[in-house]
Amino acid sequence: MKLSRLLILSLASIFVSCSAKQRPIQEGADACAFCKMTVMEKKYATEIVSVTGKVFVFDDAHCMQSFLEKNMIQRDDVKLILLTDYNNPENLLSIDQVVLFTSEQLKTPMNGQVIALSDTNALNVLLESMAGRSIPVHDWLP
Repeated sequence: MKLSRLLILSLASIFVSCSAKQRPIQEGADACAFCKMTVMEKKYATEIVSVTGKVFVFDDAHCMQSFLEKNMIQRDDVKLILLTDYNNPENLLSIDQVVLFTSEQLKTPMNGQVIALSDTNALNVLLESMAGRSIPVHDWLP
């Protein structure tokens, strides 16, 4: 009886410790999983979380796109794809919740020139001050 309880508790702790969840990106401390540069501007950073809970941080959306393109993680192993809200860098948004924007005026770390916005209102505000266009997520993801 005690052995089965111990086994159940052990298995439960393994599943809890391996839960796939996002973590805050640490500007000045996290290194990009693709180019190895330090994340210096959180507003451009992105994150992938694997099904096992491993977190991959990127200093630019272009690095994350390249990481996926080169199959550095298998698609079946991806649990979450998160992008930083350009207007609120403390917020990580799921790829299915973002509006992607590109502009030659954006000076992103690896010159990817793509940012994530929380909604079309944020896009419209940005379009008033910067030439650019939205990109459908399904066209951007490899």
